Amino acid sequence: MLQMPSLKRGQLVLLKVASDFAVPCVYRILRYADLLPGMKAAFEILGIPSWHWVKMAENTPDLAMWNEVLDSKFHPEDPNRLPLDRKTFDNLLGQFGACTDQPAAIVAEELVAAYPEAKVILIERGVDKWFESFRKTVIAGTNSAAIPTIRRIDRECMGAMARQSDLIGEHYFHIKAKRETWLWNNPAFFEEWLQNAKAAYLAHNAEVKRVTPPERLMLFQLDQGWEPLCKFLGKPIPDVPFPRVNDTEELNKLVGLYIAEGMRRGLIDIAKKAAPAVVLLLSAVIWYVWR
Repeated sequence: MLQMPSLKRGQLVLLKVASDFAVPCVYRILRYADLLPGMKAAFEILGIPSWHWVKMAENTPDLAMWNEVLDSKFHPEDPNRLPLDRKTFDNLLGQFGACTDQPAAIVAEELVAAYPEAKVILIERGVDKWFESFRKTVIAGTNSAAIPTIRRIDRECMGAMARQSDLIGEHYFHIKAKRETWLWNNPAFFEEWLQNAKAAYLAHNAEVKRVTPPERLMLFQLDQGWEPLCKFLGKPIPDVPFPRVNDTEELNKLVGLYIAEGMRRGLIDIAKKAAPAVVLLLSAVIWYVWR
């Protein structure tokens, strides 16, 4: 893991609400990240380089370290836990001026403490509107029948992302059912997720408000546009429209791309591992036929 440059004073840490939790997915080509501009695009228009979960998905060492971060948060009794301090977060976020989406939102309290100079923006949506979007994207995407198989053949990427979703489901959404029964999704897990989602969303909002000093916190709704955001950040208002995107539609596009990529990568890995055995078997057959 390369040590990234530290965040400079006055740069922003954005802790977005749970509405954009990532489905288990990985892809290595940046152009697919452009399908999800949202707040990331808004910050970059303002000249603030922004971290998004797609950045993590493109970089498997970062993905593994984020899983360590979540393990450390959810298992504070572990003597080998990773310290959730500025040095750790600088390794993951040091070259960015803002961060949004999961799993950064899960460690809101730790990020607020690690960067006392940072401003925090909490994007609030009506819980019912948020739930419909979350149900159609994250829960539906995670419930793909292909994931239990792909996570086992593409362990470094899809396997790690699926494990991250497992951690968040168990400890953040308080789901007691197991996610899978061997190679099948467990319906009880997803039913419990649906039941617990709204309470987790509201608890997240309350937690961000509790841990953030009022002078550092902005409550923001996307339809407010540039003016209040730029005022809070001390930035001039851009002469371009505030970025808009249909998150539900674009997330669903990404799910299919990421699952297909994970399957391709896993099958290639299996073929590479099986090749010596196949060659040996063919050699034995040829020798037997021609002896």
